[in-house]
Amino acid sequence: MRRLAVSMFAFMVLLVPACSGTDGPAAPSAPQQLTVGAGEDSYVVEEPEADVGFEPRGIFEGLVQMSPDYEIEPLLATRWELIEPNTWRFHLRDGVTFHDGTPFTAEAVKYTFDRLAEAGGGALHLGPDSTKIVDERTVDVTATVENRRLVEQLVHPSNSIIAPDSKPGEKPVGTGPFRFVEYVPKQRLVVERNGDYWGEQARLQQITFRYIPEANARRLALESGDIDVMLDVPLDAVTSLESSGFVVDRPAPGLYEAMYANISGEAGYTTLQDENVRKAVAYAIDRNELLKGVFDGLGADEQTMVPARLLGSAADTVEGYSHDPERAARLLEQSGWRPGADGIRVKDGKRLSLELVNGFPSSQEHGAVAEFLQAQLREAGIDVKIITTPDSGAYEERLNSSQGDLWLERGNQNDANPAFLPALLFWEEGLFGNIGYQPVFAPGWPPDVAQPRVGDGAFDRTIVEALAAPDSTQVKELTAEAMHLLVDEHAIIVPLAGLVRPLAARSEVKGLPAHPSGIQTRFDDAFVAGG
Repeated sequence: MRRLAVSMFAFMVLLVPACSGTDGPAAPSAPQQLTVGAGEDSYVVEEPEADVGFEPRGIFEGLVQMSPDYEIEPLLATRWELIEPNTWRFHLRDGVTFHDGTPFTAEAVKYTFDRLAEAGGGALHLGPDSTKIVDERTVDVTATVENRRLVEQLVHPSNSIIAPDSKPGEKPVGTGPFRFVEYVPKQRLVVERNGDYWGEQARLQQITFRYIPEANARRLALESGDIDVMLDVPLDAVTSLESSGFVVDRPAPGLYEAMYANISGEAGYTTLQDENVRKAVAYAIDRNELLKGVFDGLGADEQTMVPARLLGSAADTVEGYSHDPERAARLLEQSGWRPGADGIRVKDGKRLSLELVNGFPSSQEHGAVAEFLQAQLREAGIDVKIITTPDSGAYEERLNSSQGDLWLERGNQNDANPAFLPALLFWEEGLFGNIGYQPVFAPGWPPDVAQPRVGDGAFDRTIVEALAAPDSTQVKELTAEAMHLLVDEHAIIVPLAGLVRPLAARSEVKGLPAHPSGIQTRFDDAFVAGG
């Protein structure tokens, strides 16, 4: 379940409209090819979960797409409306065909969403009777639960529309600007230009995505000329690549770096049940130094867990934490933690020691962050032991047994629903139920007791309101209030930074903007100058 949830959020970015062009040179007349170095191949080939070619964008499209500011825009649906109490009606684009020549109609939407229902319904909460064809160009979608956020969730690639009776695990058939050519698991995915695309033609004739999981190996492949574009460039490699003549595109922050505090008290990890200690940890960290010294300035002091611009002006509701060692010391003193002989604070003969679990999605992705935090917290009198998990499976296993005090995570926003991540991880009911986070971090866990463990249940009530809010302004305001409770009031989330996700390319590669979340990057306008 955790992996399913991660695929839904893990590890959200801007979409370049499929039908919009880019100012600049006309598409080259000579055939053009591009080789892109991507990370780990995580495609599923078994039905009904098969998703080969769903991301990055190119083969498949959704009913809607997401603008650079996380706004919803039409794609295969031209407009939509809510029919109370819980049905969304979509009016479909005319003149679109799938790569096999099948016309795009309401039948394709029903086939796609029925398939999602067979796989469990996903974040959309679809059931076998959720999708009804009104006519060839109109379809009604009714979730099994009230879901006012359905349209915002539809931008995620996992909700891509597929051709009726097709199986993406065998042969992906979509409506996008590129057609499927070849897929070799763990090695490559090859696509070619769709000459019958309903929108503006792609500039490239062919793209080969090579799967190179290790970031340094991708970088070496770029430097040697084996690939033309490198996705997911480590932040500490940006300056070096730029000095070597490569072009690095830095999108607006779409990633977040944060620690979560274990408030469960399970397995003997009780120290962070004290709110004063949690807040002392937050005040002990110099985020400006973290951004400058560890992240090479490739981020922002955002403390909202999701990109601040997703919340608009409501982001100001979350105050966050400045570097305030004196305040951290006062909070620890109030809780009885006194300086020890070696500088580590002591209470009732016990040293103030915390285990920092590093980290999701991988310890390598965090670089030197854990060591930086260890040094910062030692200055505050807190001893930190870093637990490095070798992979996501080991991280999940440790999480399931509640073994750890602080959990270092890097996540990103993959749809336009501001409430998705806080509801997924910290709401006691969870969007997908208990995915392993709730028993450790949720302020309302366990759900079967009269009095919530942290607070008076305000977070759960607020996030439920956010999920049911009728308009975008309300959901942003309510989500910001929910984050205020998690961050400012209870310090269950200790935010560290908002980060960018760069891509690098040979200088000849043009028209290739990075997307904040990565998985929705489009290659429609990319071309090779002089090709």
